[in-house]
Amino acid sequence: MIAMLCIVLAVGALSGCGVANTDASKPGGLTLYYITSDIDSLVTVPSGIDPNAYDGQTGLLQALTDALSETSDSRMSAPLSADNGFVSATIVDNQVVLDFDDRISAKDVITKTLIMAAATRTITQMKGVDSVSGTINGSPMLNSAGMVIGPMSADSFLDNEGLQITAEERTQLTLYFANETGDGLTRVTRTVVYSGNIPMDKLVVMQLIQGPQDNEEAYPVIDPNTKLINVTTQDGTCYVNLDSSFLAPGVNVSNDVAIYSIVDSLIELGSVNKVQFLIDSDSDVMFRETVSLNTQFDRNLDIVE
Repeated sequence: MIAMLCIVLAVGALSGCGVANTDASKPGGLTLYYITSDIDSLVTVPSGIDPNAYDGQTGLLQALTDALSETSDSRMSAPLSADNGFVSATIVDNQVVLDFDDRISAKDVITKTLIMAAATRTITQMKGVDSVSGTINGSPMLNSAGMVIGPMSADSFLDNEGLQITAEERTQLTLYFANETGDGLTRVTRTVVYSGNIPMDKLVVMQLIQGPQDNEEAYPVIDPNTKLINVTTQDGTCYVNLDSSFLAPGVNVSNDVAIYSIVDSLIELGSVNKVQFLIDSDSDVMFRETVSLNTQFDRNLDIVE
């Protein structure tokens, strides 16, 4: 469940460039990163915290973690709140170690990811701090394979800001839909006009749920009633959280077609290498009682026409 603690996350207007880690580019006034109330992405807030007002790193770190521990804005959730199990922050060389108690273990993988993403993007603005790592009761956080999750930098996360309104943008997507018989995939290239605050991984899944357009020789893969709860990507793994409608056999396609339509379409972005599915925030689910979703899926072009 602690799989890759940080994932897509999101912070929009920064698209394509993470918070710089070089001391020369550290900002004079620091930005705080919070989680949107629907646990979907991140949002930035000016902090009013001037790093030059602190003689050392310890005082500045305390100010940042205090600021991330609460918020009065109902649209946002504080990443380092007591409810999330945050206990302490310690500076070790050029890294900050955040320690949590068992309450963070009860959070789903996307929530954990956003918690660490918000904290990492905020804290790595400090001079001399290049990365953030997490522990639970003093022991290193582990991913779903039982491996230690290493230090994370701001560049570990994709960018998209949840509460920001930006202009429309245009992009070209490669999407995979079903063939006529539902036992294979067909490739479609589609030009999409979209709001600039939507992350590309989320845009891909939204387009797949929408289905083929009239001018495309392809057939639907996902039941249009399926709800996309959230999607986030970290270190090449995209976590797609759908509601249980995705499991229903409403569309006449094979299991492989249903799964790899999403997997192959996301991997076409170039920033995604693997895909992990969650159903109502739970990864320990069987797809149509046949395929375990508690795994990470690689690209499969064998079923593409």
